[in-house]
Amino acid sequence: MARATTLFVATDEDLVRLFVAVRHALEQPITTVKKNPVMHQLHATSSWDPGEDDEEAVISSRSPSLPVAVASIYADGGGEPIDPVLVPDSRPAIALEETAPLRLRALPHAAVVGITGLELEALTVVLLGEKKPPARIVEPLDHDGFVDGLPTEALAPLAALSDEALGELATRWNAALRLTRRRAEASSLVALRALAREALARGGHVFTHMPL
Repeated sequence: MARATTLFVATDEDLVRLFVAVRHALEQPITTVKKNPVMHQLHATSSWDPGEDDEEAVISSRSPSLPVAVASIYADGGGEPIDPVLVPDSRPAIALEETAPLRLRALPHAAVVGITGLELEALTVVLLGEKKPPARIVEPLDHDGFVDGLPTEALAPLAALSDEALGELATRWNAALRLTRRRAEASSLVALRALAREALARGGHVFTHMPL
């Protein structure tokens, strides 16, 4: 079953305010052992994360146990929610919006189904012809889920997509996802295009959040 996800635009300043740690990604991925966020099983995977010990990569790092540590992205106090880039047009879409993290709803965003880091990576390959590192490595609080980023290089071609080109790209995106038995909705691509335009205008990046 596809999971609820929230696409959002954030600058480095936003990320530092909202999350425990923010880092630059590696130029080339390494193999590391991680826990699958859905199945909770350990497995070897490719990672762009240099780790918290790489001082040159660190943009921000805070201990979640400190009194002034970052608050949960689900908590009040992060600003008033703004309208999503796509207006929900059904009860399920409205429910997705209403249950998205409050502090992400204060940023340009769209609550959608099933757009995780895997989908963003596949879209990047379709757009650019190769994998690229995510714009930033972001660490939320342990109970706040997971955040993955769209590569900076993917923003311009995504933002420049015409309405006529969206359908063809959606087809190619889903063809790239077929081996993983995943599927992305065309409406999610429309949301991503709108958010890419916002990111370019704000000097920010596009991310996706997936809850635990």
